[in-house]
Amino acid sequence: YEANHNSISEEVGCIVRKVNDIRLNRQFVETDDEEEADQLLSSLVKAHRKTVFDAVESQKGNHPDIVVDPDAITNDTFLKALEKRKHIGEPEKLVGWLVTAAKNLTIDKIRRTDTQTRRLPTTTLDRLFVGEREALYDASRRAETDAAQTGAYRYREEQLLRLLTYMDKDREIVVLARDERLNPAQIAERVGSTAEAVQKRQERLIKWTNPVMQHLDALIDCLPNEKDRNVMERYFLDQQSFSEITEALGISRSTIEETVKRVIKDWKKTAKDNPTDPVSAMVKKEG
Repeated sequence: YEANHNSISEEVGCIVRKVNDIRLNRQFVETDDEEEADQLLSSLVKAHRKTVFDAVESQKGNHPDIVVDPDAITNDTFLKALEKRKHIGEPEKLVGWLVTAAKNLTIDKIRRTDTQTRRLPTTTLDRLFVGEREALYDASRRAETDAAQTGAYRYREEQLLRLLTYMDKDREIVVLARDERLNPAQIAERVGSTAEAVQKRQERLIKWTNPVMQHLDALIDCLPNEKDRNVMERYFLDQQSFSEITEALGISRSTIEETVKRVIKDWKKTAKDNPTDPVSAMVKKEG
């Protein structure tokens, strides 16, 4: 009997806390009084701090606390909620909003830190495409590369492949060159083409992908539309999937795909026309 009584008491206590949290969320979201909102914030932190903190912890992965401080990001999340509370909408969505905001702040912190501390190698198609004589030597050299450098190269190679998201034939020959270290003649056999045609396709790819890869961060930064920047940052710098971007930004998958396709098309044309300085050309074009 006592155990059953304790169980019922716990359930009642849980229900009471949920009701109180909903009431608190509603007061916080709907109040027009800034002082009252400040006062409610401390109660909000007590009610939801663990949920927000856990969201940061799960998002930061293996990054050390010195790089991603969960306490600091948790605090920043609640301060952001105070600033943006009128845009949250329904009180029932507050907790979900806090979790999403916490994850986004964590991603932004990781991205800024990586940009400041990591000098990534410039991976271009010149490095991936090899001639018949080079293939064996190149494979051996790659095998001797230390793990950290290999990880950095893989990161850049993934960015390179993402440039070819909607170019299946181009992507196929790049993947064959990267993963199997095939030369043009070998690739031609696999795709049903000729070595000359594959070689020409590689040359065309190099002409525009090299300038884009060399200026990728700047090309993203110079996009005038904030939504475009957010999508391209997450797609190329964070290497998120379309589904992950949809969840993080609240934008439909079709809109994200349209954005990626449109921006890559602009970059491709600009890099072909202005290979030495595609960034200035993009800024001039958008201006």
